[in-house]
Amino acid sequence: MDKHNEEHIYVAIDLKSFYASVECRERGKDALTTNLVVADPTRTEKTICLAVSPALKAYGIPGRARLFEVVQRVKEVNKLRLSKLMASGHAAGTVDERKKYATENDITESTMAGFDYASYNANLLDAHPEYELTYIVAPPRMALYMDYSTRIYNIYLKYIAPEDISVYSIDEVFMDVTHYLRTYHMTARELASKMIDDVLKDTGITATCGIGTNLYLCKIAMDIMAKHAMPDERGVRIAELDENSYRRKLWDHRPITDFWRVGAGYAKKLEAAGMYTMGDVARCSTGGSNDFYNEEKLYKMFGINAELLIDHAWGYEPVTIADIKAYRPQTNSISSGQVLQEPYDYEKTKLIVREMTDLLVLDLVDKRLVTDQIVLTIGYDIANLSNKADSFSGNNYDHVVNNKGRDSIGGKKGTNRDYTGEITIDRYGRKVPKHAHGTANLGRYTSSTRIIMDAVMELYDRIIDPSLLTRRITVVANRVCDESKVQESEQFEQLDLFTDYQARAKEKQKEDEALSKERKLQEAMISVKKKYGKNAMLKGMNLEEGATTISRNNQIGGHKA
Repeated sequence: MDKHNEEHIYVAIDLKSFYASVECRERGKDALTTNLVVADPTRTEKTICLAVSPALKAYGIPGRARLFEVVQRVKEVNKLRLSKLMASGHAAGTVDERKKYATENDITESTMAGFDYASYNANLLDAHPEYELTYIVAPPRMALYMDYSTRIYNIYLKYIAPEDISVYSIDEVFMDVTHYLRTYHMTARELASKMIDDVLKDTGITATCGIGTNLYLCKIAMDIMAKHAMPDERGVRIAELDENSYRRKLWDHRPITDFWRVGAGYAKKLEAAGMYTMGDVARCSTGGSNDFYNEEKLYKMFGINAELLIDHAWGYEPVTIADIKAYRPQTNSISSGQVLQEPYDYEKTKLIVREMTDLLVLDLVDKRLVTDQIVLTIGYDIANLSNKADSFSGNNYDHVVNNKGRDSIGGKKGTNRDYTGEITIDRYGRKVPKHAHGTANLGRYTSSTRIIMDAVMELYDRIIDPSLLTRRITVVANRVCDESKVQESEQFEQLDLFTDYQARAKEKQKEDEALSKERKLQEAMISVKKKYGKNAMLKGMNLEEGATTISRNNQIGGHKA
């Protein structure tokens, strides 16, 4: 791309295996040669790995694998390494010999018969087929990752103004570099490379970069082109796309789910209609009204979203970073979600909903916001339809009683054979009872714990199936707005001759006094928590069996801080 081209030029930068790279850096290791996963092993091997180092990904392990999948794949790799080793006639050293030499950096004593040593260093493993492949399991440290992300963002600010940067996630940004290329006398590739070099020198973290003539193209250049390109000596991958090169190189690319915003649902619908690539979608959009494939067909399939899909099929994207910065949503919400470590029954789930609501209201008060609507969603556990008796070892779930007062488990521990409600399929293809969902309208804007808690508890009892075990909970404060705007707005009421307005005025005064007292208590709690920590002041319910507030106060985004 010509550095003097007046077209918009965008750069997308994605830090490579960010969490894993930070953990390697903290250990003085190279993420490109160190086998490491970021996961919390205390959550069992079913826990999702937040990141996998590039070295370990080379063995076919995806970036968001579950820990047991990593364990299985490493076992497979070691079996293959061992079979090749035995075929070569190698004789393993004695136990004493292995202990003697397993003292070097990145080398440990092997735990698998047939290998001399074990190592998590990819270079050592390549040079020594007699070494067992091993890896580091690093518990997540979210506060540390946020600190690194801030440091890296400040590096970007040395080159690009904040109004030309859009932060997409903790490890990914978009930049409009159009007006910086002449200033720095650089091409977009040169400027991106310089910023990545600066990040690498300061943090030891490398990156993948996409350059495009619009935000969509730079994202696709990064996600598809760069991530499948050969890295340079720094581990950096950079790719560029404009509308013409996009059509030339990617119209036939499969799978179509590699493209941004095209998920499995979109792909399934398109495949059913005989479309498998972005080129197919683009060609469909050019058909006439009498053709089988035409634009109207796409609108019938996807509604208004077809417009965006068609634009992206052609490589168009009119939205700029300035548009993103200027966007203000018509409505706002604050939510709190939680996936439980084990299935909870009716009473324990109610406790968690109370805890989450209490914290959500304090968040509203702290932000000086109010709401007039609460939304509650309860996701049920797959064990409700399972025959696995050991699903709840250590928990007394033998008798979960439904609202008709009879045992709904059918004699099987953790099994609801009497369930006749609607069943859905989760993202893993498993059958699960359809989630419960409901809305409570408060009738007024408020941030009162008492008012909101009463509404949520009534809503909970209304939508929950007491016979089912719960796994996921989400509480949302919808239609939130600044409390000052509500106080300033005028209230109008139709008067009548049969209401005692003097008595109502006294009731309102009493209510206002109670709310004022409650507000002072809320603000005092927030002040103490900010000064001494979130667990410095707790409520009695936070100490009950099954409560999660204390542990969640030590987390960021559901993971260890």
